[in-house]
Amino acid sequence: MKKSILIILILILFTLGCGTTSTKKTTDVDVRVGFNGLLLEFLKNTPPQKLFEDDVFPVIIKVRNNGAYSLEKDEKAILSLGIEKDYTKKIELLVAGKVQSAGIGNAATFNLEGKSKINTKGEEEVISYNIQAGKVDPQSEFHASTVIATLCYPYQTILDTTVCVDTDISNLRPGKKACKAQDLILNNGQGAPIAIAKIEVNMLPAEVDEKNQPRKIKPQFLIFIENKGQGTAIKKEVVKDFCTKSDTSHENLNRVYVSAKLSNEELDCTPKEKESSNEKQALVKLKDKKELVRCTLEKEKSIQSSLDPYLSPLRIELNYGYTQSISANYLIQKATR
Repeated sequence: MKKSILIILILILFTLGCGTTSTKKTTDVDVRVGFNGLLLEFLKNTPPQKLFEDDVFPVIIKVRNNGAYSLEKDEKAILSLGIEKDYTKKIELLVAGKVQSAGIGNAATFNLEGKSKINTKGEEEVISYNIQAGKVDPQSEFHASTVIATLCYPYQTILDTTVCVDTDISNLRPGKKACKAQDLILNNGQGAPIAIAKIEVNMLPAEVDEKNQPRKIKPQFLIFIENKGQGTAIKKEVVKDFCTKSDTSHENLNRVYVSAKLSNEELDCTPKEKESSNEKQALVKLKDKKELVRCTLEKEKSIQSSLDPYLSPLRIELNYGYTQSISANYLIQKATR
């Protein structure tokens, strides 16, 4: 009898153990998809649709990092409010938690983590203001006013993929290749507003032999980038000034830095900025939200064509600032007497 009870207990424990392991399965979430960075919205009824002269009313904006890049340490988002000064007596930023004053006007600054396998929704922050309405013109009974929230932030797009380094560019070798160079079409984005949409893969001769056949090759990648977000790219260095000093110089708009590595070798990317700390990094200006970058392995590091074709990791990084705005309307009514 005791032996039967012991066997039953062992079977129960075994069954429970199997059930526990089956619940531990996790899904591998890819956060580097989509075309969003930071998203912002006014909370409901802030500002209220109607209010009276001298009323103090709230304006509350929720900002969520819906992309894959985290704003940490010195990389911060900046939010500023644009109001009609003639119809506003006072504006006060309510500093709390991560939200701090940027030290210029009513601008707020804060960090915000992006999506991760632990937090697939990204971090969000709430920025609160108290605004005191001004006076309506003496000859009017009301005044329609607008508040504009403008967000500026540094961001990064990263693509990690695999490409074929096809050393037999003339297709003269017998037998089946391990891989063949193919273009990449990237429709799903990389979890950022500036996206890599397509990569054209080319294998160029770097040296030729006496028969004019390639002795060495240099891979080249034509990278097509697009602004798929709702805002505008800006040069990364001017993020703070753009939202606090109205630095809207055309030279700083639609600017994106591009760098690339094939395996561990940094590629030479063009077009470049004349004076750049990274001589291999490209700086492009988007036209109609699009641009093409050319990244090539340097001739000195070219690959022997005698090698068999092989797969190699390719990493592309886009660095930029980004800005977007939303607005809300409210009605200031003349105070009742």
